[in-house]
Amino acid sequence: MIRTGLQAEIEGDVELEFKGSSESILRALHDPKLSQSQILITDISLKDENGIQELSNIKKQIPHLRIIFFTMHRDWAYLEKAFSLGADGYILKSTPMPQLVLAIKEVIKGNKIFPDEIKNFKPEKTFNPNLNYNLEQLTKREREILKYLAEGKLNREIAEILNLSVRTIESHRASIFNKLNVDNIVELGQILFQMKVNEQT
Repeated sequence: MIRTGLQAEIEGDVELEFKGSSESILRALHDPKLSQSQILITDISLKDENGIQELSNIKKQIPHLRIIFFTMHRDWAYLEKAFSLGADGYILKSTPMPQLVLAIKEVIKGNKIFPDEIKNFKPEKTFNPNLNYNLEQLTKREREILKYLAEGKLNREIAEILNLSVRTIESHRASIFNKLNVDNIVELGQILFQMKVNEQT
């Protein structure tokens, strides 16, 4: 029903073109029309898939594709993970359809659309010239946790991997934020992006 309603909204807008829909991300990736599209709109909770877990795979196969999560999940952890993995939008299903269409147009322009909680943050990929020095201030454990954060893992997932409490991971993460001079997950996303760029150069 949601896909049908969204399709109708897109087809009713003269500035947008509807390319198609699919019941799963896997099927969509085998559809040549997806590579011809600018935006993929997907939920997080799918029948046999997790949209966020598939995000890296989608970006790898179709680098130019911008991805918007249209979901009922208000969980901050999902939002953090979506942003850190490179999502372009995170829109709640309580959002009216006309507003969603406006968000789609903003993402096409290159803007990132996230909930009001972080709307004043700037997700542009700015570079920190002191990054290497700041990274050197991290302890071995903090570097380890930062690596998992870069992979998009949640606090509880990292806690399970390292056999530590979630509270301990949160404490380490707060220390990482302080040493890297960031205040929120969006700014950390900028750091993670810069680290990836540095690895490629």
